[in-house]
Amino acid sequence: MTPTHNGALQIVRESLAFLRASVADLPEAAMEWKPLPTASTVSVLVVHAITSTRFFLRAGTGVTVSITEYRANDRARAFRTTGVPKDDLLAMIDAFSAEAESILAGGAEDQLSSTIVMSTTDGLPVPTRNGAATIMAAIAHLREHVGHLQLMHDLWLAANPV
Repeated sequence: MTPTHNGALQIVRESLAFLRASVADLPEAAMEWKPLPTASTVSVLVVHAITSTRFFLRAGTGVTVSITEYRANDRARAFRTTGVPKDDLLAMIDAFSAEAESILAGGAEDQLSSTIVMSTTDGLPVPTRNGAATIMAAIAHLREHVGHLQLMHDLWLAANPV
């Protein structure tokens, strides 16, 4: 594993640990709670964070991907997530930590500077980045959702005092 891929893995693991801590500390009822009707639930945020990170880490390590298929299938399914028990969400986070290591271990030095091509047929914009920037975007997006989950955690506790 290159130093860049190894560094990315360290940040992904740290981020997943923060994600896990935010979920583990909440009761089961919080998994489907929304602070506002238009907000995402904890379940949606966890599944989307994992799904999007997987997609962009794979893209950044040279796996040929279709952003159109991702948007229409994996991403859309993530935002329809309902009824996933907390223990299953925690298991998904734990399993993805190992999967992220496998994905990043497949990365090579030359991919970091190579332009990543994501096929598209939906007419929506596709980012043009090299492998390193794609991996960093995956991590930044994951970290954004870690922040969302930490905020959801705190909002739940404020709305449901013990």
